[in-house]
Amino acid sequence: MIVAADSDPLIHLASVNQFSLLKRFFHTVHTIPPVYEEVVAQGQGRSGDFEVRQAVQDGWVFVDTSVDPAAIQRFVAANVSATDAAVITFAVMRKATLLLADDTVVREMAMREGLAVMGTVGILVQARLAGFVDRLRPLLDQLIGAGFYLEPAGRVYQDALKRVGEL
Repeated sequence: MIVAADSDPLIHLASVNQFSLLKRFFHTVHTIPPVYEEVVAQGQGRSGDFEVRQAVQDGWVFVDTSVDPAAIQRFVAANVSATDAAVITFAVMRKATLLLADDTVVREMAMREGLAVMGTVGILVQARLAGFVDRLRPLLDQLIGAGFYLEPAGRVYQDALKRVGEL
């Protein structure tokens, strides 16, 4: 089972102190050097930096370099960064079971390629349903406070609360 990750879920789960859910649910997570660079080097001292560094050191997050640069061009578009195109390419090439991503465009492109996709909110919903977290609403509110785009009156927020019986 290959679980590929874009940077957003790594950063956002760390921002609400739930990064360990990745290991708990997936055991191993694979990403690519540009994602590692974004989270660790560009994000030095911010959410996700320490967690990703430690997870790589502990051997359950893998930074995989097996992305064919020519294949990335297939996914490059005006509204997709080179990193996002590389993440999708990596997931497709590795036949990932799941892609962890929050960006709507990335998610849509990945689903068109037949990839299963889960984002930060989905991981937190699963954690609540599995009993790994006591309440979902405070975590969603913390995400918003940390800069995650999520409208409390919006469909994603409301559906997540309904799904776990908090609404």
